[in-house]
Amino acid sequence: MSQLEKLLSDWVLNDLITKEQAKKISHHEENKPSNSWVLYGFLILGALVIGIGIISLIAANWENIPDTVKLIIDFLLLIALATGSYISWKKKEHILFEVLLISFMVLCLASIGLISQIYHTGGKLYQALLMWSVITSAVAASSKRSLTPFIWAAGFFSSITFTALDSATFQPIFARHENSVLMAIPLLSALLAIICKKISGESGQTKSFRSWAIIGGMIALSAAETHLLRYRSMDLNIITFIPGYVFTILIVGGILISSEYKKVQKILLLLALAFYLIPFHLPMVPIQSKSVYAAFSIFTLSTMAIFLASLGLRGLFQIFLIILGMRFLVLYFQALGGLATTGFGLIISGVIIISMVITWNKYRLKITNWAEGLIE
Repeated sequence: MSQLEKLLSDWVLNDLITKEQAKKISHHEENKPSNSWVLYGFLILGALVIGIGIISLIAANWENIPDTVKLIIDFLLLIALATGSYISWKKKEHILFEVLLISFMVLCLASIGLISQIYHTGGKLYQALLMWSVITSAVAASSKRSLTPFIWAAGFFSSITFTALDSATFQPIFARHENSVLMAIPLLSALLAIICKKISGESGQTKSFRSWAIIGGMIALSAAETHLLRYRSMDLNIITFIPGYVFTILIVGGILISSEYKKVQKILLLLALAFYLIPFHLPMVPIQSKSVYAAFSIFTLSTMAIFLASLGLRGLFQIFLIILGMRFLVLYFQALGGLATTGFGLIISGVIIISMVITWNKYRLKITNWAEGLIE
């Protein structure tokens, strides 16, 4: 018996719904278009396995295949995938459309590598990723889900990160200042999320940019704590922060003119933004305490968690609370120092971890309801 059937039986037994209503709900759920991420994932995996098989067959005879034939096969495959994507879109085969879309994007990247190999153009991986992200941006935007844009955004943000750090054009600005780049990338992602939200609403592209703003922000805050302590004030150049400042100003403008958020929600967002930026500038002042960096990370996570709760985004709110709990746990280990590696320290740590999990499991709904009620 499925989970739905168990729930329906329980509801009927407790007179919450009638048997007829239970049948209608069951029929509706059974005939809904499949939205299984497991199915989606396995279809993508199957497509990738087929692609690897084709590549393996070609690779085995690579030296014997003329360059012209290689290019013809490559472009025929691209045309086939593009045609299949269009047909599946017209027939509203959403999952097949997404699988073909991802396959097409992967083949576009492989095509860039093939052309580079045939014509000996050289170049680095991040340059290929940057070109790939430019030519497939419209493809990613056509997706109705968030996975395809998420994959595209991963390539895009990786490419611009390494371009800023390795390119001869930007190296004089960002040399030895990778943390200012890490600070700016999540801000760029957040700015793109605001723009996409304004243009296309809660689309897959908007969700992917928001996801990378969160992921990138966590990575950047970790970098601020682990790497920035080694800098002295004279090592940091304010010029390296200018891109981040520009993105911040535009984000602040987007927040202030937004009609979607209440005044208190805007204040929370602005506070989270300020708490996020401060740790990257602490090396400019004579503060070299890990606890200070930890405090700003905790402030950032807390304000964002309350903001997400005020929007009713329970899933994201609970994820932020879990990350916040983990950050407190890391802070505890930092405070404990060498004692954490002793038998006594490990016993205490284990008890704390188990207690946190039990407490969270018991009170998570109450905490969520309380947080949602903070802002009316």
